[in-house]
Amino acid sequence: MDSGLTGYKWVVLEEKNKAPEDILKKFGKVIGQLLYNRKEIFDNNFEEDNIYPTLKKLLDPQLFNDLDRISYELASVIKSKKRIVIYGDYDADGITSTSLLVNFFKEIKADVRYYIPSRFYEGYGLNRSAIKKIAQMSDVLIVVDSGTNAYEELLYAKKLGLKVFVLDHHEAKEEILEEEHIYILNPKLHDKINPLFKHLASVGITFYVIIMLRRLLDLDIKLKPYLDIVALGTVADVVPLSLINRILVQKGIEEINKKRRVGLKALLDYLSIDKVTSFDVGFVLAPRLNAAGRLDDAKKAVKLLTTKDESKGRQLSIELEVLNKKRQKLTELAFKESQVKLKKEKNIKSIVVADENWHPGIVGIVAGRLAHQYKVPAVVLSVKNGTAIGSVRSTGNINIYKIMEENADLFDRFGGHTLAAGLTMPSKNIEKFKEILIDYVSSLKEEDKVSFIEVDMEVPLSYWTPENVEKLKILEPFGEGNPYPKFIARGLRIDDFMTVGAGNQHLKFWFKDIDGKAYPALWWGSVGFFKKLSVGMNVDIIYTPKLSTWNGDTGVEFIVEDIKIN
Repeated sequence: MDSGLTGYKWVVLEEKNKAPEDILKKFGKVIGQLLYNRKEIFDNNFEEDNIYPTLKKLLDPQLFNDLDRISYELASVIKSKKRIVIYGDYDADGITSTSLLVNFFKEIKADVRYYIPSRFYEGYGLNRSAIKKIAQMSDVLIVVDSGTNAYEELLYAKKLGLKVFVLDHHEAKEEILEEEHIYILNPKLHDKINPLFKHLASVGITFYVIIMLRRLLDLDIKLKPYLDIVALGTVADVVPLSLINRILVQKGIEEINKKRRVGLKALLDYLSIDKVTSFDVGFVLAPRLNAAGRLDDAKKAVKLLTTKDESKGRQLSIELEVLNKKRQKLTELAFKESQVKLKKEKNIKSIVVADENWHPGIVGIVAGRLAHQYKVPAVVLSVKNGTAIGSVRSTGNINIYKIMEENADLFDRFGGHTLAAGLTMPSKNIEKFKEILIDYVSSLKEEDKVSFIEVDMEVPLSYWTPENVEKLKILEPFGEGNPYPKFIARGLRIDDFMTVGAGNQHLKFWFKDIDGKAYPALWWGSVGFFKKLSVGMNVDIIYTPKLSTWNGDTGVEFIVEDIKIN
């Protein structure tokens, strides 16, 4: 198995599972293999009406366990003109779920307000202080993107007289609360449910509730315009883009490009984005929504997605951009400081780093970068007044959530998934957690610790014309479970290369392919490999092709992911 300068093992999907001849003949060698590599998201059905997402393919809400019952109760609340408060989370899924309900309830003239806790003063999930305030101003509490495991808080809300609903997609830590009149809609609480529903982000679950409410209330309103918000939250929360999510995201991006939502149009105009792609949603729009909750107040992002005022939309767009730039600077500083701390350690098997000056809103991003660079689980903690707030990112087949569950007594609170989690803990427990993590990783088999780059197939650079790159759009939208295609080009010669960009952090190459032509390529953030490379070297590369426009001409550029020296 090949591996490159990054240390990642190269897994070529075509070699493991070559597409049948009928698919290659129907779609061509490259597109056919790419479709076959993603057969799970197409449910092994390669008919064209299954490949191209349509709203008619959405699974019927009747198949969603508990949806009928819970939507009926919610419909009765709306008919009774009860006062509603939506309690959201401060990440993009929580922000979009909140915004979706606020917009919908306002359109149908329901009495609605919303509350999003502060990441810094209240932390993740429900808290009693907030519930007490909400009980004084409303009759109904709808919790989105959290709440499944908040048993005591949900019972407290009910005790204060609130009718309580939870729309969530997080795993239950233990047997779910069986309490009458607390209505929890979470597909992960059901074994006998179509697994595609389990892939929904909270914003997708919320959209299904809206579909059912329209039926129950016999509303004459269009729901398609709401899909722009659904696409934002689904992509940002990195849920698998299997059938339902793929449809929601594809049609949602179409809605985003219609620019009908005032705040979203303002943000796109401010960023000079003409036509949005799934890449823009994940790497341009979502980080700006998240920046509000990471560094300031997530309500700014909700206001952007709910405002009808153009000038307010422009102002909020500017504020989110300022916050995002601040987030980038703080992240870069913390990442560099964490690397300095790690220089003191030998044979790094897992990473636990903490600092009093790191902003709690950026620790997750730093943990992700450290895990990627060092290929081991990484915990990054912001410490203040004896309490550490942090994020964990894992690698390989290491189930980080399982480790935390087995040592729950170390934490004040924690939550997350197999490869990513958040936590709050007394700072005195940091070293103990570090020891446990190192011991656990050390006990694993090597194959469980190995990190891979999955590559679709081998294709020479010379294959790619603008027309062939354009054909890749059949696979969109790209995201979790459907990554942008990666290819290997072998036997290239480095014709020339140089450092480029701010701080000379990136490398620009000219690779000579089998046709004798030199093709330009960029490798972001790779200056650390500069001294290992030289002109004339024979190399293999992992790359992705992208369309680029310069002076009105459209060409192809190549983005390098790894290089193997032959």
